[in-house]
Formats: sequence, structure tokens, C-alpha cells
Amino acid sequence: MEGSCYVPMRDVLDEVQKHHVAVGHFNVGDFVTLKAVFTSALELNVPAIVGVSEGERQFIGDRSIAAMVRSLRKEFGFRLFLNADHVHSPKSVRRAVAPPSLDYCR
Repeated sequence: MEGSCYVPMRDVLDEVQKHHVAVGHFNVGDFVTLKAVFTSALELNVPAIVGVSEGERQFIGDRSIAAMVRSLRKEFGFRLFLNADHVHSPKSVRRAVAPPSLDYCR
């Protein structure tokens, strides 16, 4: 990943497949767990996906978790992705996709 811009997940999946590497998905419920997942992925130099369930997003806040992931991605220039895991209603989907836009490379 160059600089702090967002790289589409499809590009990352294509890249890791060539190297026979998996992209892990880890559910997080707070910043401590997010930081542990991120630190491990950074140390192993593999992209990671953090999943946040509806309940976890209600606890943390949609914008807060999006800001934390974005901040780690920008600060370290690392491929970290956010997944709204186990979304149960159209309203919850709208809330999950409403956080600030990403900085795309293209």
C-alpha cells in the first residue's frame, strides 16, 4: 500500500492469492482487541479484516470504529479493512456504510 490511500479489497485478495497467503478476519469489540489484531498483522506483514457485529458497533459506534481503522491504516500505511459483520436490518446496513468516505488511490 502506498501512502495512506485505500486499496480495494479485490486488489489485496488478488495479490495475496499469488503468494498463497490468507487474509484473516477477526471480530473486535474494543480498541485493545483492534490494536492486538493490527499489531499482529503488521508484524506478520499480512493484510487483515476486522469484523464488528451490530452489537459491537452499537457499543463502539460506527464512526468511532471506522475512524480507528482509518487512523491505523493511514498512520502505518497498512492494509486493514473493516467489515460490518452480522448486520440484521436495512437501517443497520445504512448506518454501517455511512461513516466518512475513504481516500481511494484511483
